[in-house]
Amino acid sequence: MRLSLFFLMVILLPVAAVAHAYFIAFHRLPLLRSEVMGILEKAGVQSPKVDLAFLDIDIAGEAPSPQAHQQVVESIRRIGPLRLKPGADRLHVNASVKAHLHEKRLILTGWLPEQKDAEKLTRILAELRPDLILDTTDLQHAPEVRWPNDFKPPLDATNAFLSPILDHLRIPAELKIEYKDGTLRLTGMLPDGGLKEEIISALAGDSGASEIDPSALVASPHVKAAPFAKKKTLAAFLASFFSAPPPRSFEIRDQGRPKLAGIATRKLESEWLTLLRPVTGAAQVDSQLVLLPSLYHQPGYQPRSPLPPAMLEQLREVLHGMTISFESGTSTIPPLDQTKLAALAPSLLAAGPALGLIIGGHPDPLGDTAKEAAMAKSRAETVLSFLIEQGVPATDISATAFEPVPSGSPAAPDMPRSVEILVK
Repeated sequence: MRLSLFFLMVILLPVAAVAHAYFIAFHRLPLLRSEVMGILEKAGVQSPKVDLAFLDIDIAGEAPSPQAHQQVVESIRRIGPLRLKPGADRLHVNASVKAHLHEKRLILTGWLPEQKDAEKLTRILAELRPDLILDTTDLQHAPEVRWPNDFKPPLDATNAFLSPILDHLRIPAELKIEYKDGTLRLTGMLPDGGLKEEIISALAGDSGASEIDPSALVASPHVKAAPFAKKKTLAAFLASFFSAPPPRSFEIRDQGRPKLAGIATRKLESEWLTLLRPVTGAAQVDSQLVLLPSLYHQPGYQPRSPLPPAMLEQLREVLHGMTISFESGTSTIPPLDQTKLAALAPSLLAAGPALGLIIGGHPDPLGDTAKEAAMAKSRAETVLSFLIEQGVPATDISATAFEPVPSGSPAAPDMPRSVEILVK
């Protein structure tokens, strides 16, 4: 009897084993595979794959983040019968970096394969946008991260992987130069480092500034190209513009209109506009220049006369506000103004031959430019001749026509068709 039971068990064991294997293969494993596939899909894994070799599992696909990958692995390991052996986890995460610009802080988020990749990216961005503070707190690296299939090394500023970030950060060119309190301050963004050095060199020549501060002027290849950013022509204009007396400033933005502010004569304004034309093309210039009859009229002008300071100040007070008026179309000094000039002669004689004077005629701004300039100079020469007749030495006295200034301008003479005497 016992022998019969033994043989029966020997016969039934393989049958039970086959039945158990059949149950696992055709019922339990599909359920387990379905459960794992559900975990992958819930985690957002793209192209998920699950292979089961009995209770050994192999997974593959693209996880949306290292955190999602970690959650998938932990969830699968909690399924008791399954074994996720080393090398069987073939989930990967494609490298991804996003940038958010908040004021002057660039916040980077995402993940890269290695720490050295994050460091290289930081160096690239710091070089392209040195004006920004880089925040890489949320930029991660993990072994499961890999470069996308279309990634082509090396990782540099020309790599398509960085295009979404760099295109977002590309900034327009701009330049502002202000001359104030003896210092030329340069600010803005230029696309070419050579242009920056050329501008600094040009301004160091004849600007007269005691200091040039270019610390806020940044040159970066990531700045957009701009029509005004032209070597030689831009530097030539700036050298001429800032060689004139302060205060003055120049400003231009990308495709915008250049803005000039300061003091000038009509001749200087014309020269500057001519120098600007190759720089800005047809762009209209926003000229906020205050026009003066001459540079002797600039605020704070200091005469170069070697006279003692007290005598010089006294003479300037005597000449201040003195104008010789003429009738229209004539250069004859009216009798009343001859008397004023005769009374002025002793003060001029007391100054001696070291005195330097400029006698200038103010043309009528509403008249013909050439005719008015000729008449203004003729009137100035008449006044000079009268003073010489009074014994005033003409060693360093010259007659000229001042430039016309529109009526209503802050520097317009009180009376047109007049002559003014200034200390050189």
